Amino acid sequence: MEGLVTQDHLQQVILAAQGFYARKDRAHDLEHALRVREWGKKLAVEEGADVMIVELAALLHDIGRSGAVEKTHAESSAGLAVNILHKTGYSQDVVQRVKDAIVAHSREGGHEPNTLEAKILYDADKLDFVGAIGLGRLFTLAGVQGWPLVGENSCETFYQEKICGYQEHLFTKTAKVYFEPLFLYMEGFWRELHDERLKLSHSG
Repeated sequence: MEGLVTQDHLQQVILAAQGFYARKDRAHDLEHALRVREWGKKLAVEEGADVMIVELAALLHDIGRSGAVEKTHAESSAGLAVNILHKTGYSQDVVQRVKDAIVAHSREGGHEPNTLEAKILYDADKLDFVGAIGLGRLFTLAGVQGWPLVGENSCETFYQEKICGYQEHLFTKTAKVYFEPLFLYMEGFWRELHDERLKLSHSG
């Protein structure tokens, strides 16, 4: 089966995923999954990983966010991914490797990425939360959650408590290289925001 995988198979997976991503969370929508796929392909090529496994895992990694409440979103996404990949005709080996990567892409369930493909999915997912796109996603998420810009339970606290910690947990050297300038861009944004607020508060 691996040798027979075509763009048509991938397209079927994207179509199946689209319905799940259309449900709610615009910070974790199909566009996010497609960007993680592109980051994943870059990292997979540079790190010598299986590009197909990374692509499939990236496309499906967040489809369970609006699913079963008793599981973490990663576990829920992995379960749904297994069904989609079986229906699309992928081999059991591919399905298992994709499932393993999806389960470990988030730290919420205590799963650690053990394969290179799982590590790359983890890193690719984090790369989509830095830079200008990362800020856009942060504010989209804030709109859903009702967070203010700064203060308690805000965009800034999410940035400080979550995004600032991503860098030390990245697994691949390639991801760290890409991450650095994108993260510095975000740091600059928050500096600028505080400077502007300070000027406004002093101008009165």
